[in-house]
Amino acid sequence: MPGERLTLLYSSLSHALMHLMTAFYSVIVVSLALSWNIADHQLLELYAPAAILLGVGALPAGWLSDRWSAPGMIVVMLVGLGLSSIACGLVPTGDTLALGIALGGIGLFGSIYHSVGIAWVIRTASRQGHAMGVNGLFGSGGLALYGIFPAVLISLHSWRAAFIVPGLVCLLLAASLWYHWRAGAVGDRPMPPTPGVQAGRSAFWRVFVILSVTMFVGGVQWQAMLYGAGLLFSGRLVGEIEGIRAFFMRFGVETQIVLWVGLATSMIYVLSGIAQYVLGQRVLDRYPLKVIYVIATGLAAFAMLMVAEGGGLVVLLGSVIAAMLSSATGPVENLMIARYTPSRFHGLGFGAKFIVAFGAGPLAIWLIARVKERTGDLDWLFLGLAVAALAMCMVALLLPGGERRNEPATVAQPAE
Repeated sequence: MPGERLTLLYSSLSHALMHLMTAFYSVIVVSLALSWNIADHQLLELYAPAAILLGVGALPAGWLSDRWSAPGMIVVMLVGLGLSSIACGLVPTGDTLALGIALGGIGLFGSIYHSVGIAWVIRTASRQGHAMGVNGLFGSGGLALYGIFPAVLISLHSWRAAFIVPGLVCLLLAASLWYHWRAGAVGDRPMPPTPGVQAGRSAFWRVFVILSVTMFVGGVQWQAMLYGAGLLFSGRLVGEIEGIRAFFMRFGVETQIVLWVGLATSMIYVLSGIAQYVLGQRVLDRYPLKVIYVIATGLAAFAMLMVAEGGGLVVLLGSVIAAMLSSATGPVENLMIARYTPSRFHGLGFGAKFIVAFGAGPLAIWLIARVKERTGDLDWLFLGLAVAALAMCMVALLLPGGERRNEPATVAQPAE
């Protein structure tokens, strides 16, 4: 469709910023705990209401998108994320209430993207797998930056800069997207049909009910890794980090622990983003979605076991594999929902999906805080998630697998 590349660019940049803005607090909190002299797990719990809003807000955001405009909702998201992040950076020292409220704004506006942006990408793409690969690469890029970007800003200035600078970037992108949207350079259209797939109420409910189980478990896995990685690496990689710091000290370069924790988390999502791009280019448009999904969920159990039982570089490798497998399941879920949901209900369908997926966030944060408080580490959490991944694989076997690849899809005309 006209403007397809520009539409993909804006949706992908917005995806990156959304993931950066809704995850960077888990790295900032390491520095904030030292600055405010408050335990890191107590400060992390301030994000629990934001995590709830990140899921709950998806459904009304999708509903508004169905009735108004997908690019318009993305503009709203970027403005809201930018202002909320800047507000976080301006809170008075020690004011946990103000910080919690500002973080809530990040969660609320961040909830817009996945119920709106993913469906927007799939509808407007001539090659859906390719577009999902590109969009996923940007999303993983945002996750990669959530570790290193705030760590660098903290090292150069303070934790306040780690909130304010990304907020300003969001506002600039919002202004640019608004301009091109109003000029007609980016647009939207109905979902083109997929050969072998009959979108309708019964098919949608079969897919959605099954995916609700797997998406919730996968959501807990993803959020536990997302919010627990900083705490995990600061404990499990302490020997490796101290060795690296000592090496740089020989040259007179003093580095903070948070910088290397951020680099470790960034590496996870850089590699997972590359894997998701390759998946979109080589796999999603060529093989049955069900087969990809079952294999990825099954292998996730072994990755979680490595995270639970490994030390040093083993836990880092397990985290990388877990993130890569999660990057494989997300696009499959998105394509299934898009193909089995009528276009006029895309926003609601994706809103419902991300209520389930991101609704796992508060549970993951609660589990991290409780397990860390009672045991001193996160071993038992990831052991439990390994068992849950096996159950997730069994449930995924019930998904339909009727899409065909040997027939060209009918190309829908752009919407009026």
